[in-house]
Amino acid sequence: MTRFAWWEDVRTTHTDLRAALAAAARRTRDVDEDVGAVPPLSLPQSSVGEGLLPTTAAMGVLVGGPYLRSHSRGWEVAPGKTLDMRAFLGRQHELTDIIAESMAGTDRLMVHVVGPWTFGASVEYRGHPLCFDRPAFRDVALALGEGVREFCDAVGASVVHVHERGFAEVTSRLVGATEFETMSVDREIAVNVDRRFVEQVTGVSVGDGEDETRQVVLDAGCLYPELAHLGADTLVADELTDDVARLIDAGQSVAWRVDEESVKAGSEELARRVMRTWKQWTFDTETPQPQIDLVATGGPEDVLTPNAAAELARTVRGAAALLHRN
Repeated sequence: MTRFAWWEDVRTTHTDLRAALAAAARRTRDVDEDVGAVPPLSLPQSSVGEGLLPTTAAMGVLVGGPYLRSHSRGWEVAPGKTLDMRAFLGRQHELTDIIAESMAGTDRLMVHVVGPWTFGASVEYRGHPLCFDRPAFRDVALALGEGVREFCDAVGASVVHVHERGFAEVTSRLVGATEFETMSVDREIAVNVDRRFVEQVTGVSVGDGEDETRQVVLDAGCLYPELAHLGADTLVADELTDDVARLIDAGQSVAWRVDEESVKAGSEELARRVMRTWKQWTFDTETPQPQIDLVATGGPEDVLTPNAAAELARTVRGAAALLHRN
């Protein structure tokens, strides 16, 4: 199973990309603690609103994908170039240059992007969620996948964290412009779209068995059984439930989101919680020490100060080190 030990999913108040990347490198690469694996170094996320939406769109623009513009409800597809996208494209180009200059050859760079269904549910097209228009959604989803792959190739990223937390809403009841306008997508169809996205990002079809392909982490906000078949190396879980045990028993690598509230207990308590939960599970086959990675995350709307991000990383990294040694 793929092991990352731990990684960050945070936004910080840094206004300078170079400083943000340097701070992330200091938080992630700590020579005093052995976590048993090289953790992915997360590239800085934008602190502007839902930063992952325009950031992912900017990657899609590289291959002729959609331009976005902001409005009072969030984001919508624009017919042409916009000032919003010019700003985010400039940010992407600056980040690419900084990585080429200071991070060349770094092991396990991680890029954070929004998944196609979350993008389609969160971005409007002609006054309705984009995924309500199937032909337009298909074209945009294809462009996003190719754009993410090209950006990852450009910066040398070996891990992609796909934030697909709109999956459960899309497959149950997604509300449109009014509460009477809804849609629901069959889980198998939704998984197939995400599988195609994963294949685009990695450049390899599921089941090809390549050892050196780009690795994909999926955070769907749920753990439906179908998600284990879409080709992601790791699935992210909000809680350590029996669903997590079933996935691990089936050979799926799993990571647990550790938020600021959980971190207050400290590194030792976090490690003990994983160990206690592990001992409660009964596996069909002999399994080694807990194969659960940790994700240091703030709240969905939180933008952390450098000191808060450093404290969060220190605690989660310490818990990962304890799990590795025990």
